[in-house]
This record gives sequence, structure tokens and C-alpha cells, in this order.
Amino acid sequence: MLAALFSSPAAWAQDAQPAPPVQQDDAEAEPEEEATELEEIVVQAARPDIITAADRMIFDVRNDLQAQTGSVADVLRNVPGVEVDLQGNVSLRGDGSVEILIDGRPSGMFRGASRADVLQAMSGAQIERVEVMTNPSAAFSPEGSGGIINLVTRTRAPSAATASVRGSWDLDDQANVSVSGSRSDQGLTLAGDLSARRSTGDGASERDRRRTGENGELITELSQFDSRSRNTSGNGRFSVDYDLNARDRLSGEVSLRGWEGENQSLETFERADDGDVTDRIARDQNGASESTDAEAQVSWRRQFDGDQHELTASVEAETGGSDRSQEITAVTLAGAEPGYLQRFQSETDEESFSADVEYVRPMGERRLLRVGYEGEVEREDYRSTGERGPDEGSLAPIASLTSAFDYEEWVHAAYATYERPFGDLDFQGGLRLEQVAFDLTVPGEAVASQDYFRAYPTVNFGYQLTDGQRLRGGYSRRISRPGPNDLNPFTVYLDPQNLRRGNPDLEPEITDSFELGWQLRDGQTFYSVTGYYRDSSGGITDVVEDLGDGVFLTTRQNLAQSERLGAEFIANGRFGSQFTYNVSGSLYRNEIVTPGIGARSGTTGSARASLNWQPTDNDFFQLNGFWRGERVEAQGSNEPFGILNLGYRRKVSDALSLVVTANNVLDSAEFVRVIDTPDFQERSVSRFNEPTLYVGFTYTFGGGDQQRRQDPGFDFDQGGPTA
Repeated sequence: MLAALFSSPAAWAQDAQPAPPVQQDDAEAEPEEEATELEEIVVQAARPDIITAADRMIFDVRNDLQAQTGSVADVLRNVPGVEVDLQGNVSLRGDGSVEILIDGRPSGMFRGASRADVLQAMSGAQIERVEVMTNPSAAFSPEGSGGIINLVTRTRAPSAATASVRGSWDLDDQANVSVSGSRSDQGLTLAGDLSARRSTGDGASERDRRRTGENGELITELSQFDSRSRNTSGNGRFSVDYDLNARDRLSGEVSLRGWEGENQSLETFERADDGDVTDRIARDQNGASESTDAEAQVSWRRQFDGDQHELTASVEAETGGSDRSQEITAVTLAGAEPGYLQRFQSETDEESFSADVEYVRPMGERRLLRVGYEGEVEREDYRSTGERGPDEGSLAPIASLTSAFDYEEWVHAAYATYERPFGDLDFQGGLRLEQVAFDLTVPGEAVASQDYFRAYPTVNFGYQLTDGQRLRGGYSRRISRPGPNDLNPFTVYLDPQNLRRGNPDLEPEITDSFELGWQLRDGQTFYSVTGYYRDSSGGITDVVEDLGDGVFLTTRQNLAQSERLGAEFIANGRFGSQFTYNVSGSLYRNEIVTPGIGARSGTTGSARASLNWQPTDNDFFQLNGFWRGERVEAQGSNEPFGILNLGYRRKVSDALSLVVTANNVLDSAEFVRVIDTPDFQERSVSRFNEPTLYVGFTYTFGGGDQQRRQDPGFDFDQGGPTA
């Protein structure tokens, strides 16, 4: 034990031990700040920004100034391999099918169409580290062809009583605040945290669509949008751990999350034939939406003789829902189409129940067997209604705005993993068996049903080349199941020119993922290069179809095949005594084949960098940014874009620090999508996130008679965060 306390960061050159799905208790097993008090002498070891385990890369984000004042989406934008577009959609190495966990568990807030909104609304200050698993072990669900992102919230200090307060705000009615605290006494630990975030933003976008008319004339349709949005989110969590005796611990946790948003926009639509305007319509749109989620979990852990020898069991219940409403007032400025008033409302109710049990047993030195079972049932009810008419007194229900369906899914999974060394080679193998069944029904009729059994093997290994160099590799089979909205057979009216509909015949996507990487760690310097290959069949993508008369339908369709071959690099370290850096990037080639459309391919990449300057013990400056290259899609591509941010932190005392950040300082947040088909061409441009200045603070207090544990985000003496 004392040897571990006095170890240096170089000791972490090797991989951390393979870990199970991370929960709060598991965080204690991560390599963190080691401290012991011997005659009032405290010894500390700095934790690196990047730690590797058999099946994941762990990124400490507490030194990211944008995380302290921004959203969870802002946090993820600075994590290697993770990409977040301007609408909040997340992808891993270009694959948008990603499972997002929070403290090792799935959450209804991160499922479905509202996930992007929630990620942009939730405060990033509560996130301590991000774990990226491109080839997760069999102990994890295989859902998400791109892999898994686990958001680990801030670890509570193990003192008798402690608390912290964080807040930030800007001049445009944006703010966030969080409060957390814990207390331990005689085997009982109580902890809780609350956070709230309010954000506003202006947006501007346009869509330019061109097609050929029946008589060969060029028809152009231009839509221009100016919008204003306001989002509010809140999170609350309370947990209790009680040690019944030296071997048994009971734990419980309740969490509540909520999000609501308002949006006002003005659209001007103009249609022209060979340059002559035939129609011009102004649409004033007002929308509101909200989403809630509540979770409760109870678990029991029994520790046996021997390190890592334990049995755990837990049950969890989750319930939530979302509501969305929209009112559109259309005024005809030119042309024959009459003006109208339209109202739309949708409601989704979700609930899930899960139970799991896991047994971990050491089988000898550095050998570990893990077996477990997980069962889950998920239900979702969707209802939408709409009405339209020339005015308030003439509103009438319309079929294209009315739909209803129910979705139920059962998953039973059993898994086993085994890890052991072979000389300098560490090996972890696993197999997961899953039985999945789901039904999607509309009133009086079943429209989609599947029941299938599949096996998902995983392999992860590490080979120690030298004291500081290591090879890591892995293979996993993943699945991406279509969600209820992907299967929804109803046609949804978006506006007179655009409709959307799901596809009840969709099949799940299956992906075989391979990767091999080299890593070098020398003290606080870390380099990594990883090559990867992903072979997928049945990927789900949007397909736009011209229905005629200027009406377009967007549906979902399975790809025939998709291949992605690429390389990713990471460089993290310092130069001189005042500067640290974190640079990463990827380059890959993607080839996709869509039935009825054909093949498309392209080579692209992404890059991100963070440069930190600490001129004094109390002052810390940060510059970070990212760039994403052009991406191919089934019918077109997304053009490149990038964002640059600045930050400054002043450590006023051990308890108080002040933060100032500037987001999108070059005003470059612009997303461009191009669709090019034989029937029509379309170019849409969306602009978000005008340059914003935030001012924030963190204050930590408490700790009883124990050594005060400073906020790790403000201790830069070792060149990296401590924990």
C-alpha cells in the first residue's frame, strides 16, 4: 500500500485493470490522487489527463475551462475520437450510433430524438471524466455500433462533510449553477447534488432546393429561417451507502432530470420558375417542448475473501416522458396558396425496469472471471394530434398530424469475461448472449415485431513492449437497433414542402470492429496511435424522396454495407515549465452502399487541440478548438466546420476560483449539408452559437477535521489534474 502511495505517474504506463460497467463505487478503483498522512506529512501523486484500460480510454475533463461554463456537448467536443455537430448529435469516429451512459448506466434522457437537446442543455460542470469505449467488453450492452461513451460525474470527497458551489453566467441571459455535498459517519454516507442551466441562442439557416419541372423549367425553392431559442434544464441526485458490516453494503440512489425549451422562428419561403417568383409565404412558428426523467436504484454488494472477489445485485426503475407543441401562422405574400393556422402536439411516455446480478472471482494472480445476467423491459407510448384551418375559428383535425403507437422491448442477456496474462501479454476475452423481442403496434394492429437471439464476442489485449511503450488491440461485435421513431409507420407533417415517416421494416445494424494501437507514456507525456477498421451491414440512414409538386418525404432505410478504415492519434504533455498541450485527430475513409441509390465514398478527418499556459501558481489560460472535415452521406455530404474557444481561471484561494470563457470567438459555427440526387439538389446552411462570454466561479467548503481536499480543477502544480 505504501509503495502505491509513493508511486510516480510513470507507473501508469501500463493499462489499468479491465473494469466492469463504471458506477460510483467503481470510481474508487481508478488511478487517482494517492495521499496518506504520516506525522502530518501528505504525499500526493498527480493523475494523468489520459488513462488507458483494457477496453476504454479515460479522459479527465476537470481542467477543461469550457466544461465548467458550457454544456455536456461542449465537454464532449474536446474529447479525442468524439464528434458533436452544431445540433448536438454525437458520433464516434464518424459513426452516429453511440450509446451514452451516465455513471455506467443508461438513461432515458439520452435516448430518442431529444438526446441532442439534452446534451446541449445539461451543465458540463458536473462531469469529472469521460470514458470512451470503441470496443467495450462483453460486460456491457452491445447496443451502439460506434461504441459507448460513459459520463462519470464528480466524485464526492471522502471527508466527514464537504460541499461545493459552482456557477457561471453571461450577458445574454445564460447561466448555470450547481451545488453538491456529502457526509460520512460510521459506515453511512449521504451525498447529493443539484444543478440547473439556462441557455439562449439566436440561429439563422436557409435551405436552397433545385429541381426540374415537368416542362424542363428550373424550379428553385428557398427557405430562410431566423430563430430564437431558450432552454432550461435541471438535475438532482441523492444517494445513500450503508455498510451493514465489513462485507456487505446497501446502496440506493434517486435522480431526477428535467429539460424544457422554447423556440420562436420566422420562415420565409419563396418558389420561382426560371427566376420568376410564383409563391412567397411567411410562416411564424412558436414551439415549446419539455422532457422529464426519474430513476431509482437499489443495490447490494457482498465482498468475499480476496481482492476483487464480490457479488453485486441491483434493481432499477425509470420513468419519463416528453411533450412537444407547435403553432404555425402562415401568411401568403404572393401566389395562390391560402394562409393557414396550424397546431401540433405530441406526447411520449416511457418506462423501463431492469435487474442485474454479477459475480467476480479472482482465478489466480492477475486472473479474473466475471459472469452476470441483465434483464430489461422498456415501454413507450407515443401520441400526436394536429389541426389546421384558415383561422382560429375554423381549426379542424387533419389525418397527417394524428398518429399513435405503442412500443415494448424485452432484453435478456448473460455474459462472461475472463482475463489473464501470458507473459507480457494481458488478455481479456468475453462472450455476451442476448435474446431480444419487441413489438410496435398501432391501435388494433401490429406493424412491426422481431424476436431474435444473437451472440456478441469481444477480445481485448495489451502487450508491454518496454516500461513506457505498450500495444493495445481489440475486437467486438456491436448492434444498433432501430428506435421507436425509426419504426413509426405514420407520416409526420413538417411543413407544406416536407414530410417525414419511419420504416417498420428496418433491421438492426451489425458491426464488426477491429483496432490496434501503440502507446507511449513518459511521466506526464502520453502519445497514442490507433488504427481501426469497421465493417457494418444494415446501417440506418435518412433518405429523401421527391413526391412531386414540391413535396419531399424523408424516410429511414437500411444501408447494404458500410466500411470505415482509419487511424487516430493523441498527444498529451508539456513543454517548458508553464505550457501543457492536448492534441488529437483522426483520418479515415468511409464507403457506403445504399439499396436503390448506389455507392458513395470519401476520405475525411477531424482534429482538436487544447493549449494551456500557467504563468503563475494562481493563473491559468486555455485555448482550445476543433475542426471536422467533410462527411459523405447516402445522398450527399456534410461540409467542414470548426470552432475556437478561449478561457482564463484565477485561483483566489484554496476554496475559491473565478473563470472567464469565450466560446466560438471566430463566429465559425456553421453547419452545411448538401444533397445531390438525379431528381433534385439541396443545400442547407445552419448557423448557431454566436460568440459568447461567460463568467463563473467555484467555491468549496467543509471537510471537518480532515485534510481539506481542494477542487482538483484548480491544482496545476503537477502539470495535470489530481483526484
